[in-house]
Amino acid sequence: MFRTITRSLYALVGAAFLLGGSAVLLLGTGLLPEPLKDAILAIGEDNTNTLHLMQEYASLLVLVALLSFWFLRHYEHSRAFHWAMTAFWGIIALIHWFDPRGHFHAGLGEAVTSVLFLLFLVIGLLRWKNEAVRATRG
Repeated sequence: MFRTITRSLYALVGAAFLLGGSAVLLLGTGLLPEPLKDAILAIGEDNTNTLHLMQEYASLLVLVALLSFWFLRHYEHSRAFHWAMTAFWGIIALIHWFDPRGHFHAGLGEAVTSVLFLLFLVIGLLRWKNEAVRATRG
């Protein structure tokens, strides 16, 4: 059961980040539908420096997507990947809770950025417990 849940999480993360990351990376190509392009430009406040950083982050999302798909197919090798992703999403959440000046921010946006960290953490702990129980039986 945990294998199915974990693999479903990898598939969902992979699909979402491949689509989202690819959309941002295609920003200057003329291949995006105008409403999607306008939405990305609005998020980046039409600032070329911000949009450049968004594209760099999008390239990381594509990498995460590709890794997620690989570990979806090679689940038996995914334990270290899973904990690395848990740490990564924890760091992403942390930088949203505290701005670069060290000021704490609490709100819906910060809570949303914590969802993937919490999902990976809970599934990782349940997987660890399940594997420990199976090892004692085995």
